[in-house]
Amino acid sequence: MIFFLYFWQKDKLMVVRKPYWIPLFTTNFTGVLNDNLLKNLICFISVYWVAKGQASMVITLATGVMVLPYILFSPLAGRLAKRYSKRLIVKYMKLAEMPIMLFAVSGFYFANLYMVIAAMFLMGLQSTIYSPAKYGLIRDIGGEEGISFGTGTVEMLTFLGVLLGSFFAGLLSDVEQYRLLIITAVVMSVALLGYGASLKLKAEESQPDKDDNLSLNPILFIKHMFNWAKKEVKGLNVIVLGLSSFWLIGSLIQMNLLVYCPQELQISNSETGLIMALMAVSVALGCWLAGIISKKTVETGLIPLGGSGLALSILLIVILRPEKLWFVILILLAALSSGFLKVPLNAWIQAQVKGRKLGDAIAYNNLMNFVFILISAALFGWIDVAFGARIVFLTVALLSVILTLVLTIKVADSREKLKHLLKWHKH
Repeated sequence: MIFFLYFWQKDKLMVVRKPYWIPLFTTNFTGVLNDNLLKNLICFISVYWVAKGQASMVITLATGVMVLPYILFSPLAGRLAKRYSKRLIVKYMKLAEMPIMLFAVSGFYFANLYMVIAAMFLMGLQSTIYSPAKYGLIRDIGGEEGISFGTGTVEMLTFLGVLLGSFFAGLLSDVEQYRLLIITAVVMSVALLGYGASLKLKAEESQPDKDDNLSLNPILFIKHMFNWAKKEVKGLNVIVLGLSSFWLIGSLIQMNLLVYCPQELQISNSETGLIMALMAVSVALGCWLAGIISKKTVETGLIPLGGSGLALSILLIVILRPEKLWFVILILLAALSSGFLKVPLNAWIQAQVKGRKLGDAIAYNNLMNFVFILISAALFGWIDVAFGARIVFLTVALLSVILTLVLTIKVADSREKLKHLLKWHKH
Protein backbone atom coordinates (compact mmCIF):
# COMPACT_ATOMS: atom_id res chain seq x y z
CA MET A 1 0.00 0.00 0.00
CA ILE A 2 2.82 2.44 0.92
CA PHE A 3 4.69 1.71 -2.31
CA PHE A 4 1.44 2.11 -4.29
CA LEU A 5 0.99 5.58 -2.76
CA TYR A 6 4.59 6.44 -3.65
CA PHE A 7 4.18 5.67 -7.34
CA TRP A 8 0.78 7.38 -7.37
CA GLN A 9 2.41 10.56 -6.17
CA LYS A 10 5.38 10.10 -8.49
CA ASP A 11 3.08 10.04 -11.51
CA LYS A 12 1.35 13.20 -10.22
CA LEU A 13 -2.07 11.61 -9.95
CA MET A 14 -2.42 13.27 -6.53
CA VAL A 15 -1.78 16.96 -5.93
CA VAL A 16 0.44 16.59 -2.86
CA ARG A 17 4.07 17.37 -2.20
CA LYS A 18 6.10 14.66 -3.85
CA PRO A 19 7.36 11.67 -1.93
CA TYR A 20 7.61 13.43 1.47
CA TRP A 21 4.41 11.69 2.60
CA ILE A 22 5.99 8.24 2.48
CA PRO A 23 8.31 8.47 5.54
CA LEU A 24 5.42 9.70 7.70
CA PHE A 25 3.09 6.96 6.48
CA THR A 26 5.78 4.32 7.04
CA THR A 27 6.73 5.43 10.57
CA ASN A 28 3.05 5.52 11.52
CA PHE A 29 2.24 2.11 10.07
CA THR A 30 5.24 0.28 11.55
CA GLY A 31 4.68 1.78 15.01
CA VAL A 32 1.02 0.81 15.13
CA LEU A 33 1.80 -2.64 13.73
CA ASN A 34 4.36 -3.41 16.46
CA ASP A 35 2.13 -1.99 19.22
CA ASN A 36 -0.73 -4.26 18.29
CA LEU A 37 1.41 -7.24 17.36
CA LEU A 38 2.83 -7.18 20.88
CA LYS A 39 -0.55 -6.63 22.56
CA ASN A 40 -2.19 -9.51 20.73
CA LEU A 41 0.78 -11.84 21.19
CA ILE A 42 0.34 -11.24 24.90
CA CYS A 43 -3.38 -12.03 24.57
CA PHE A 44 -2.84 -15.19 22.49
CA ILE A 45 0.23 -16.59 24.28
CA SER A 46 0.12 -15.33 27.87
CA VAL A 47 -3.37 -16.72 28.51
CA TYR A 48 -1.70 -20.14 28.75
CA TRP A 49 0.50 -18.90 31.59
CA VAL A 50 -2.50 -18.24 33.86
CA ALA A 51 -5.47 -20.24 35.14
CA LYS A 52 -8.12 -21.10 32.53
CA GLY A 53 -10.77 -18.70 33.88
CA GLN A 54 -8.40 -15.70 33.81
CA ALA A 55 -8.17 -15.21 30.03
CA SER A 56 -10.37 -12.09 30.12
CA MET A 57 -8.10 -10.68 32.83
CA VAL A 58 -5.00 -10.98 30.60
CA ILE A 59 -6.80 -9.33 27.66
CA THR A 60 -8.04 -6.52 29.89
CA LEU A 61 -4.59 -6.03 31.47
CA ALA A 62 -2.76 -5.92 28.12
CA THR A 63 -5.22 -3.38 26.73
CA GLY A 64 -5.14 -1.31 29.93
CA VAL A 65 -1.35 -0.95 30.19
CA MET A 66 -1.11 -0.06 26.50
CA VAL A 67 -3.41 2.93 26.96
CA LEU A 68 -2.37 4.02 30.47
CA PRO A 69 0.65 6.05 29.20
CA TYR A 70 -1.70 8.09 26.98
CA ILE A 71 -3.62 9.07 30.09
CA LEU A 72 -0.56 9.84 32.21
CA PHE A 73 1.79 11.42 29.66
CA SER A 74 -0.29 13.02 26.87
CA PRO A 75 0.17 16.52 28.37
CA LEU A 76 3.95 16.00 28.27
CA ALA A 77 3.72 14.77 24.67
CA GLY A 78 1.75 17.89 23.70
CA ARG A 79 4.33 20.15 25.34
CA LEU A 80 7.22 18.43 23.54
CA ALA A 81 5.43 18.77 20.17
CA LYS A 82 5.09 22.53 20.79
CA ARG A 83 8.62 23.19 22.03
CA TYR A 84 10.80 20.98 19.83
CA SER A 85 11.16 19.70 16.29
CA LYS A 86 8.43 17.16 15.61
CA ARG A 87 10.69 15.29 13.21
CA LEU A 88 13.31 14.77 15.92
CA ILE A 89 10.70 13.58 18.42
CA VAL A 90 9.50 10.94 15.94
CA LYS A 91 13.08 9.87 15.17
CA TYR A 92 14.11 9.39 18.81
CA MET A 93 10.92 7.54 19.70
CA LYS A 94 11.35 5.16 16.76
CA LEU A 95 14.91 4.50 17.93
CA ALA A 96 13.59 3.62 21.42
CA GLU A 97 11.26 1.02 19.91
CA MET A 98 14.08 -1.45 19.22
CA PRO A 99 15.32 -2.04 22.80
CA ILE A 100 11.71 -2.12 24.04
CA MET A 101 10.84 -4.93 21.63
CA LEU A 102 13.96 -6.86 22.69
CA PHE A 103 12.78 -6.60 26.29
CA ALA A 104 9.35 -7.89 25.24
CA VAL A 105 10.88 -10.89 23.46
CA SER A 106 12.84 -11.67 26.63
CA GLY A 107 9.54 -11.74 28.51
CA PHE A 108 8.16 -14.36 26.11
CA TYR A 109 11.37 -16.37 26.44
CA PHE A 110 11.03 -16.53 30.25
CA ALA A 111 7.20 -16.89 30.06
CA ASN A 112 7.03 -13.93 32.43
CA LEU A 113 3.71 -12.06 32.39
CA TYR A 114 5.16 -9.11 34.33
CA MET A 115 7.92 -8.57 31.74
CA VAL A 116 5.63 -8.60 28.70
CA ILE A 117 3.12 -6.32 30.45
CA ALA A 118 5.96 -3.91 31.34
CA ALA A 119 7.11 -3.97 27.70
CA MET A 120 3.55 -3.18 26.62
CA PHE A 121 3.55 -0.17 28.95
CA LEU A 122 6.84 1.07 27.45
CA MET A 123 5.51 0.70 23.91
CA GLY A 124 2.44 2.65 24.95
CA LEU A 125 4.69 5.38 26.40
CA GLN A 126 6.76 5.55 23.22
CA SER A 127 3.61 5.87 21.09
CA THR A 128 2.20 8.51 23.44
CA ILE A 129 5.24 10.76 23.15
CA TYR A 130 5.39 10.84 19.37
CA SER A 131 1.66 10.85 18.61
CA PRO A 132 1.12 14.68 18.68
CA ALA A 133 4.30 15.15 16.65
CA LYS A 134 3.20 12.52 14.11
CA TYR A 135 -0.26 14.00 13.56
CA GLY A 136 1.11 17.55 13.67
CA LEU A 137 3.41 16.75 10.75
CA ILE A 138 0.44 16.07 8.42
CA ARG A 139 -0.23 19.78 7.91
CA ASP A 140 3.51 20.56 7.86
CA ILE A 141 4.04 18.10 5.01
CA GLY A 142 0.90 18.57 2.88
CA GLY A 143 -0.25 22.08 3.79
CA GLU A 144 -3.90 22.98 4.44
CA GLU A 145 -5.04 21.29 1.23
CA GLY A 146 -3.35 18.02 2.17
CA ILE A 147 -5.07 17.63 5.55
CA SER A 148 -7.89 15.32 4.40
CA PHE A 149 -5.66 13.17 2.17
CA GLY A 150 -2.92 12.94 4.81
CA THR A 151 -5.36 12.26 7.65
CA GLY A 152 -7.30 9.69 5.63
CA THR A 153 -4.13 7.82 4.69
CA VAL A 154 -2.64 7.96 8.20
CA GLU A 155 -5.92 6.65 9.63
CA MET A 156 -6.07 3.96 6.94
CA LEU A 157 -2.57 2.78 7.83
CA THR A 158 -3.31 3.07 11.56
CA PHE A 159 -6.25 0.68 11.37
CA LEU A 160 -4.35 -1.53 8.96
CA GLY A 161 -1.54 -1.72 11.53
CA VAL A 162 -3.97 -2.39 14.40
CA LEU A 163 -5.71 -5.26 12.73
CA LEU A 164 -2.75 -6.73 10.81
CA GLY A 165 -1.01 -6.82 14.18
CA SER A 166 -3.90 -8.97 15.39
CA PHE A 167 -3.71 -11.18 12.29
CA PHE A 168 0.05 -11.81 12.47
CA ALA A 169 -0.17 -12.34 16.24
CA GLY A 170 -2.71 -15.09 15.60
CA LEU A 171 -0.43 -16.73 13.04
CA LEU A 172 2.71 -16.43 15.16
CA SER A 173 1.00 -17.74 18.30
CA ASP A 174 0.07 -20.95 16.45
CA VAL A 175 3.64 -21.59 15.22
CA GLU A 176 5.16 -24.62 16.94
CA GLN A 177 8.81 -24.62 15.84
CA TYR A 178 11.18 -21.66 16.30
CA ARG A 179 8.27 -19.44 17.40
CA LEU A 180 10.36 -17.13 19.59
CA LEU A 181 13.02 -16.73 16.89
CA ILE A 182 10.40 -15.83 14.28
CA ILE A 183 8.67 -13.37 16.64
CA THR A 184 12.03 -11.68 17.33
CA ALA A 185 12.84 -11.38 13.61
CA VAL A 186 9.42 -9.91 12.80
CA VAL A 187 9.18 -7.29 15.56
CA MET A 188 12.80 -6.15 15.15
CA SER A 189 12.47 -5.88 11.37
CA VAL A 190 9.34 -3.76 11.74
CA ALA A 191 11.05 -1.53 14.33
CA LEU A 192 14.14 -1.09 12.13
CA LEU A 193 12.02 -0.20 9.09
CA GLY A 194 10.18 2.42 11.12
CA TYR A 195 13.38 3.99 12.40
CA GLY A 196 14.86 4.10 8.89
CA ALA A 197 11.75 5.86 7.59
CA SER A 198 11.87 8.43 10.43
CA LEU A 199 15.34 9.52 9.25
CA LYS A 200 13.81 10.53 5.89
CA LEU A 201 11.08 12.84 7.27
CA LYS A 202 10.98 16.30 5.67
CA ALA A 203 8.51 19.01 6.63
CA GLU A 204 8.10 22.78 6.89
CA GLU A 205 7.51 23.13 10.63
CA SER A 206 6.29 26.33 12.24
CA GLN A 207 8.40 28.07 14.89
CA PRO A 208 8.50 26.22 18.24
CA ASP A 209 6.44 27.72 21.04
CA LYS A 210 8.48 27.94 24.26
CA ASP A 211 5.71 29.84 26.10
CA ASP A 212 3.92 26.92 27.66
CA ASN A 213 2.72 26.88 31.26
CA LEU A 214 0.11 24.14 30.90
CA SER A 215 0.04 21.65 33.77
CA LEU A 216 1.39 18.16 33.12
CA ASN A 217 -1.22 16.81 35.52
CA PRO A 218 -3.67 14.95 33.25
CA ILE A 219 -6.77 16.11 35.17
CA LEU A 220 -5.71 19.76 35.21
CA PHE A 221 -4.67 19.50 31.56
CA ILE A 222 -8.11 18.19 30.56
CA LYS A 223 -9.79 20.96 32.56
CA HIS A 224 -7.66 23.67 30.94
CA MET A 225 -8.09 22.34 27.40
CA PHE A 226 -11.84 21.89 27.84
CA ASN A 227 -12.21 25.52 28.94
CA TRP A 228 -9.81 26.75 26.24
CA ALA A 229 -11.69 24.83 23.52
CA LYS A 230 -15.01 26.24 24.76
CA LYS A 231 -13.73 29.80 24.27
CA GLU A 232 -11.32 29.52 21.35
CA VAL A 233 -12.37 26.60 19.11
CA LYS A 234 -16.12 26.10 19.15
CA GLY A 235 -17.06 22.47 18.57
CA LEU A 236 -13.68 20.98 19.54
CA ASN A 237 -15.02 19.42 22.74
CA VAL A 238 -17.83 17.69 20.82
CA ILE A 239 -15.36 16.34 18.25
CA VAL A 240 -13.05 15.04 21.00
CA LEU A 241 -16.00 13.40 22.75
CA GLY A 242 -17.02 11.82 19.44
CA LEU A 243 -13.53 10.46 18.77
CA SER A 244 -13.23 9.16 22.32
CA SER A 245 -16.57 7.35 22.06
CA PHE A 246 -15.49 5.97 18.69
CA TRP A 247 -12.36 4.46 20.28
CA LEU A 248 -14.38 3.01 23.16
CA ILE A 249 -16.63 1.28 20.62
CA GLY A 250 -13.70 0.08 18.49
CA SER A 251 -11.85 -1.28 21.51
CA LEU A 252 -14.94 -3.18 22.67
CA ILE A 253 -15.31 -4.76 19.22
CA GLN A 254 -11.67 -5.82 19.03
CA MET A 255 -11.59 -7.34 22.53
CA ASN A 256 -14.93 -9.04 22.00
CA LEU A 257 -13.78 -10.75 18.80
CA LEU A 258 -11.09 -12.56 20.82
CA VAL A 259 -13.89 -14.12 22.90
CA TYR A 260 -16.87 -14.23 20.51
CA CYS A 261 -15.10 -15.94 17.61
CA PRO A 262 -13.88 -19.05 19.48
CA GLN A 263 -16.98 -19.30 21.71
CA GLU A 264 -19.81 -18.56 19.26
CA LEU A 265 -18.23 -19.46 15.92
CA GLN A 266 -15.85 -22.19 17.22
CA ILE A 267 -12.85 -21.00 15.23
CA SER A 268 -9.08 -21.00 15.92
CA ASN A 269 -6.68 -18.16 16.81
CA SER A 270 -5.48 -18.05 13.19
CA GLU A 271 -9.02 -17.74 11.84
CA THR A 272 -9.82 -15.04 14.41
CA GLY A 273 -6.67 -13.20 13.31
CA LEU A 274 -7.78 -13.56 9.68
CA ILE A 275 -11.16 -11.96 10.44
CA MET A 276 -9.33 -9.08 12.12
CA ALA A 277 -7.08 -8.74 9.07
CA LEU A 278 -10.12 -8.54 6.79
CA MET A 279 -11.50 -5.89 9.13
CA ALA A 280 -8.20 -4.05 8.72
CA VAL A 281 -8.62 -3.93 4.97
CA SER A 282 -12.21 -2.75 5.36
CA VAL A 283 -11.45 -0.01 7.90
CA ALA A 284 -8.45 1.07 5.86
CA LEU A 285 -10.59 1.25 2.73
CA GLY A 286 -13.20 3.31 4.57
CA CYS A 287 -10.56 5.77 5.84
CA TRP A 288 -8.92 6.05 2.44
CA LEU A 289 -12.24 6.56 0.63
CA ALA A 290 -13.24 9.19 3.18
CA GLY A 291 -10.03 11.08 2.44
CA ILE A 292 -10.59 10.82 -1.33
CA ILE A 293 -14.28 11.82 -1.17
CA SER A 294 -13.40 14.80 1.03
CA LYS A 295 -10.90 16.04 -1.59
CA LYS A 296 -9.46 19.34 -0.26
CA THR A 297 -12.12 19.94 2.40
CA VAL A 298 -13.21 18.46 5.73
CA GLU A 299 -16.32 16.47 4.77
CA THR A 300 -18.43 16.28 7.96
CA GLY A 301 -21.35 14.95 5.93
CA LEU A 302 -19.69 11.53 6.17
CA ILE A 303 -20.24 11.46 9.97
CA PRO A 304 -23.96 10.46 10.01
CA LEU A 305 -23.39 8.13 7.07
CA GLY A 306 -20.55 6.26 8.77
CA GLY A 307 -22.19 6.17 12.20
CA SER A 308 -25.44 4.75 10.84
CA GLY A 309 -23.64 2.00 8.93
CA LEU A 310 -21.62 1.04 12.02
CA ALA A 311 -24.68 0.88 14.31
CA LEU A 312 -26.86 -1.06 11.86
CA SER A 313 -24.21 -3.69 11.06
CA ILE A 314 -23.49 -4.51 14.71
CA LEU A 315 -27.21 -4.52 15.57
CA LEU A 316 -27.83 -7.12 12.83
CA ILE A 317 -25.12 -9.34 14.35
CA VAL A 318 -26.93 -9.20 17.69
CA ILE A 319 -30.39 -9.86 16.25
CA LEU A 320 -29.55 -12.47 13.59
CA ARG A 321 -26.69 -14.30 15.37
CA PRO A 322 -25.27 -15.14 11.90
CA GLU A 323 -23.00 -18.03 10.99
CA LYS A 324 -19.37 -17.40 10.09
CA LEU A 325 -19.82 -16.05 6.53
CA TRP A 326 -22.58 -13.54 7.32
CA PHE A 327 -20.86 -12.56 10.55
CA VAL A 328 -17.72 -11.67 8.58
CA ILE A 329 -19.76 -9.68 6.01
CA LEU A 330 -21.51 -7.66 8.70
CA ILE A 331 -18.33 -7.00 10.71
CA LEU A 332 -16.63 -5.82 7.51
CA LEU A 333 -19.51 -3.43 6.78
CA ALA A 334 -19.20 -2.08 10.32
CA ALA A 335 -15.45 -1.61 9.80
CA LEU A 336 -15.90 0.17 6.47
CA SER A 337 -18.47 2.53 8.01
CA SER A 338 -16.18 3.34 10.93
CA GLY A 339 -13.59 4.73 8.51
CA PHE A 340 -16.17 7.18 7.14
CA LEU A 341 -16.97 8.24 10.70
CA LYS A 342 -13.44 8.76 12.03
CA VAL A 343 -11.57 10.58 9.26
CA PRO A 344 -13.69 13.78 9.16
CA LEU A 345 -13.48 14.04 12.97
CA ASN A 346 -9.67 13.90 12.94
CA ALA A 347 -9.40 16.20 9.93
CA TRP A 348 -11.70 18.74 11.64
CA ILE A 349 -9.21 19.13 14.52
CA GLN A 350 -6.27 19.71 12.19
CA ALA A 351 -8.20 22.19 10.07
CA GLN A 352 -9.59 24.25 12.96
CA VAL A 353 -6.68 24.38 15.45
CA LYS A 354 -3.91 26.63 14.12
CA GLY A 355 -0.17 26.80 14.74
CA ARG A 356 1.67 24.92 17.47
CA LYS A 357 -1.47 24.83 19.62
CA LEU A 358 -2.37 21.83 17.48
CA GLY A 359 0.08 19.80 19.61
CA ASP A 360 -1.97 20.50 22.73
CA ALA A 361 -5.24 19.76 20.91
CA ILE A 362 -3.96 16.40 19.68
CA ALA A 363 -2.62 15.59 23.16
CA TYR A 364 -6.02 16.50 24.63
CA ASN A 365 -7.74 14.29 22.08
CA ASN A 366 -5.31 11.42 22.72
CA LEU A 367 -5.73 11.66 26.47
CA MET A 368 -9.52 11.57 26.26
CA ASN A 369 -9.46 8.79 23.64
CA PHE A 370 -7.45 6.55 25.89
CA VAL A 371 -9.41 7.38 29.02
CA PHE A 372 -12.36 5.98 27.09
CA ILE A 373 -10.33 2.96 25.89
CA LEU A 374 -9.35 2.25 29.50
CA ILE A 375 -13.04 2.48 30.41
CA SER A 376 -13.78 0.06 27.57
CA ALA A 377 -11.34 -2.50 29.02
CA ALA A 378 -13.15 -2.43 32.37
CA LEU A 379 -16.56 -2.39 30.65
CA PHE A 380 -15.66 -5.37 28.48
CA GLY A 381 -14.40 -7.38 31.46
CA TRP A 382 -17.62 -6.74 33.41
CA ILE A 383 -20.13 -7.30 30.57
CA ASP A 384 -18.41 -10.41 29.21
CA VAL A 385 -18.20 -12.09 32.62
CA ALA A 386 -21.72 -11.08 33.68
CA PHE A 387 -23.69 -11.41 30.42
CA GLY A 388 -21.51 -12.86 27.63
CA ALA A 389 -20.00 -11.76 24.33
CA ARG A 390 -23.33 -11.25 22.53
CA ILE A 391 -24.37 -8.57 25.03
CA VAL A 392 -21.04 -6.83 24.45
CA PHE A 393 -22.06 -6.45 20.79
CA LEU A 394 -25.49 -5.18 21.88
CA THR A 395 -23.75 -2.54 24.01
CA VAL A 396 -21.62 -1.55 21.01
CA ALA A 397 -24.74 -1.16 18.82
CA LEU A 398 -26.52 1.04 21.36
CA LEU A 399 -23.45 3.22 21.91
CA SER A 400 -23.05 3.61 18.14
CA VAL A 401 -26.65 4.84 17.79
CA ILE A 402 -26.17 7.38 20.59
CA LEU A 403 -22.83 8.57 19.14
CA THR A 404 -24.29 9.05 15.66
CA LEU A 405 -27.28 11.03 16.94
CA VAL A 406 -25.14 13.31 19.12
CA LEU A 407 -22.61 14.07 16.38
CA THR A 408 -25.29 14.62 13.73
CA ILE A 409 -27.06 17.12 16.00
CA LYS A 410 -24.00 18.86 17.47
CA VAL A 411 -21.66 19.11 14.45
CA ALA A 412 -23.37 22.09 12.84
CA ASP A 413 -22.86 21.46 9.12
CA SER A 414 -22.93 17.64 9.08
CA ARG A 415 -26.59 17.38 7.98
CA GLU A 416 -26.20 20.00 5.24
CA LYS A 417 -23.03 18.39 3.94
CA LEU A 418 -24.68 14.96 3.97
CA LYS A 419 -27.47 16.32 1.76
CA HIS A 420 -24.84 17.79 -0.56
CA LEU A 421 -23.03 14.43 -0.71
CA LEU A 422 -26.23 12.56 -1.56
CA LYS A 423 -27.07 15.08 -4.31
CA TRP A 424 -23.54 14.74 -5.70
CA HIS A 425 -23.92 10.95 -5.71
CA LYS A 426 -27.20 11.18 -7.66
CA HIS A 427 -25.59 13.38 -10.30
